[in-house]
Amino acid sequence: MIRKPAVAGKFYEADPAKLRASISAFLKAGPAPTGRPVGFLVPHAGYAYSGAAAGSVFARLKNIELDTLVIMATGHTMELKKGGLLEEGSFETPLGLVEIDSSLCAALLKEKGLFENSPRAHAGEHAVEVQLPFLQVLKGSAVKIVPVLFNSPDPVLLEEAGRAIARALKGRRALFCVSSDLSHYPPGNIAEVSDRSVLLALRQAMRNSSPGYFDLANRLLLAKAAAYLDTTACGQAAMTAGAAAALELGANDFELTCYTHSGKISGDDSAVVGYGAGFFTEAKTKPSGGLGLDKAAQKELLALARRSISACIASGKAPEQPLSARPEFNQPAAVFVTLTSGGGLRGCIGSLEPRGALTDMVAAYAGAAALEDPRFEPVGAKELEKIKIEISVLSPLELVPGYEAVKEGVHGVYVKSGRRSGTYLPQVWEHFKTREEFLSSLCLEKAGLSADAWKEKSTALYTYTVDCFSED
Repeated sequence: MIRKPAVAGKFYEADPAKLRASISAFLKAGPAPTGRPVGFLVPHAGYAYSGAAAGSVFARLKNIELDTLVIMATGHTMELKKGGLLEEGSFETPLGLVEIDSSLCAALLKEKGLFENSPRAHAGEHAVEVQLPFLQVLKGSAVKIVPVLFNSPDPVLLEEAGRAIARALKGRRALFCVSSDLSHYPPGNIAEVSDRSVLLALRQAMRNSSPGYFDLANRLLLAKAAAYLDTTACGQAAMTAGAAAALELGANDFELTCYTHSGKISGDDSAVVGYGAGFFTEAKTKPSGGLGLDKAAQKELLALARRSISACIASGKAPEQPLSARPEFNQPAAVFVTLTSGGGLRGCIGSLEPRGALTDMVAAYAGAAALEDPRFEPVGAKELEKIKIEISVLSPLELVPGYEAVKEGVHGVYVKSGRRSGTYLPQVWEHFKTREEFLSSLCLEKAGLSADAWKEKSTALYTYTVDCFSED
């Protein structure tokens, strides 16, 4: 089977000489990845708009030995419950044929719950096709492809499919490509915020080993920006699968090479499409999973917490937070807000898991700490000026094999046994002289367990760190 070009003359030049010349002009390498690349993200729009972004990444493949490229792309033309493959044959472009790696496709199709052969889905689809001329200019006909389309909303299936692709690639001279555009049709200023929030979420998902984080981030963003855009990323499904594949291949970071949107090329910012490009990489030193909040961002969040407490005292409800101009504020976050008065605790409420965007969680838990902590009377309006606010942004929970892994003065600890559980933030270490005292108090006073429950194999211990900051 030869799959004929569907968008030649529309998305890219149909004349071979003109096509080769246009691609050569786009192949200007962006920043080199600092880690070992296992895959990459490129957009799939018409070359006039996204060719430079795609070229910034493809140019870096010139010196990489490569036999197979798996292209995980968006399925635009029909609904797919699984990953849709084209199992054999070739794709044709004006530059010739690109052979499908039929043996690798056959291996993936054995995962019947994850993949299916879907020639109809590939018939008019452009998201795979537009990547092929770049590959041909760089590698000729030496590289085979595995074309797979995703648009399932099921993050569990996408993660499993991504991991299956990664397992099939291990031991081969192979990479994967995620073919996806970003926001669709918001004004340019909204695209900048939404797109950079999505790309940051992809980086955070990699650094925190959580493709589910990326899925949650997109859902939260879309809820905030639905009035302005149709989607945060048209290839969200392929990006989720790609993150899972990258993690399975040992990667722990996403390095952005290029960001732009169509308005920057056309000059019309009224309704744009966003484009991002970069590499999934394995860094030699595992990068921090924190958001890297600077002093100005911390001050802004503390002011938000104070405004929220005032609003809650007045109306009983925390104000809803709009899409923030700061991409880090739009990220899913686990947050605790602690209130003190005269050096003593006055309230502390939060969550160990991300349940909303950072600004939403700060606003909600600030109000809850002031009014809903059952250990204290609600804070009144006159008392608020005496209250000092502290915010703790938590890293993801990590299950540890035993208490020996708990680092004194560094880790917060969450303990769980049966239906009983409790946590101490890292700030609580200052009240204890030893790790044993810390863990015993946590079990007895917070979780309602026996004081030595932390020694038992049936007790689960989770650690986390915090980015903690407070009012002066």
